[in-house]
Amino acid sequence: MAREDDRIDNRIACLRTDRLPATLISDAGYHCEVWRSSGSVIRDGERQTLDRVIKIPRLPIPAIEVTILHRDHQRLQAALGDIVPRTVYVRTVIDGQPSAIAMAPTVRRWFDVANPVNQSELAPMIARDERLRDALRHFIATAEQWYVREDRVIDLYGVDNLVLDRNHHLHYIDSFGVFFHADLLEILPDPDPGLAERIRLSRMRLDYLNHLLEIADECA
Repeated sequence: MAREDDRIDNRIACLRTDRLPATLISDAGYHCEVWRSSGSVIRDGERQTLDRVIKIPRLPIPAIEVTILHRDHQRLQAALGDIVPRTVYVRTVIDGQPSAIAMAPTVRRWFDVANPVNQSELAPMIARDERLRDALRHFIATAEQWYVREDRVIDLYGVDNLVLDRNHHLHYIDSFGVFFHADLLEILPDPDPGLAERIRLSRMRLDYLNHLLEIADECA
């Protein structure tokens, strides 16, 4: 759901949102809204184009949680490399409350890879592209290792978290809460049923990705 020629609704201390052209490109995410802002700046006498997404959380984020978000994202990027866009987290004040925003390069999404609806179109593309197959295989193997060794479930519940661009590059573009901790379902006396559902769906989508890769390998 996009709104063209718009402005970010929130007042953010570190951004002049009243002067910043932005387009709402997603308000369906569980954790945040995603805005796209394009423009240019003068650096060292040269005009440079900027195209970035600005992710604004739905709820305030305490400073300690910002540290955890950043740490988890760094771990994700260290394991998955170029699959994960470099993201900057900025502690700031949003609508008068201490919080944070995340900023990352814009990824021009083409296909939601984790959506089974796209299987018939994606499988042949993946079969023809060894680089893409290797990237998807690496993502699946890494996610499985986290689950088996640490009860960490990579978030595939969110809309368009794992996407393909038109250059057939795989991107994991979530920034807030990239992991669910499955052990909480055993530790907590009254676990959140919403967490259980997000973990269940994320695991189901990872199983689907493995199935998609198997089909692509057979056709390669």
